[in-house]
Amino acid sequence: MFSPTKIIFIVVAIALVYFGHKFYRSTIAPNLQKNKKNAEFKGRSSDKMLDLEECPDCGSFVADLSEHRCKSGK
Repeated sequence: MFSPTKIIFIVVAIALVYFGHKFYRSTIAPNLQKNKKNAEFKGRSSDKMLDLEECPDCGSFVADLSEHRCKSGK
């Protein structure tokens, strides 16, 4: 029924799947998540920050006050 050779191959196959999954989770999967996050910036470097200014009329924070138009119509 079960020969020692079959048992050894089953153990080796289980070990390969286990270590392959462990390698994938530690090296490949985090890089995939990082690439998705960086794609959200569309050409901007993710390490640069943008200072926002508060609009004195409506109180919202915007990147450029000269191009901001308040929704309240002021």
